[in-house]
Amino acid sequence: MNGVPFPVGPCVLALVVIAAIYDIHARRIPNWLVVIGLGAGLVVQCALHGAKRRDAVVGGGLLVGGAVLLPGYLLRMMGAGDVKLMAAVGCFCGASGAFEAALTVCMVGGVWALVEMLRHRQMRAGLHNMAAVLIDVSMPSGGAPGGTGQGTGNTRTRRPTTGTLPYGVAIAIGTMLSLFVHV
Repeated sequence: MNGVPFPVGPCVLALVVIAAIYDIHARRIPNWLVVIGLGAGLVVQCALHGAKRRDAVVGGGLLVGGAVLLPGYLLRMMGAGDVKLMAAVGCFCGASGAFEAALTVCMVGGVWALVEMLRHRQMRAGLHNMAAVLIDVSMPSGGAPGGTGQGTGNTRTRRPTTGTLPYGVAIAIGTMLSLFVHV
């Protein structure tokens, strides 16, 4: 089990499975679930490490877990619930565990998105959208270098593809892979 302390594994498993089921059904991850995850993470880390060590583990994990997925939210590629869920997972796992889990989540989500684009024959639109995202990042003034800064970016040039993925499922799979199988 990759050295995961007892209460961490079952708690994280319950959190991400409930989030994945909710995300499949409602296409969102509720704030109440994230708050419960954060509270349970605090309690578990306090029980495992005491009050002094708990703050470092929880704070570092929370920041790292959320920070890895934050660019995806800022680029409108995922929802805020996904970022908050990953932060709650980090609360349980600590900074290094959250980083490993988040990277695994990104790999799982990327492969899943690629498979969906291939399955729906939307690879060209998907690549066009990735180029639009890169242009948004590199030239936020609407695509013109040295522009006026009044543009809203190239989000209007993105093409419709197969839709959105319930990324809570990728978070659940990636987190479980990183916790229970050494990837």
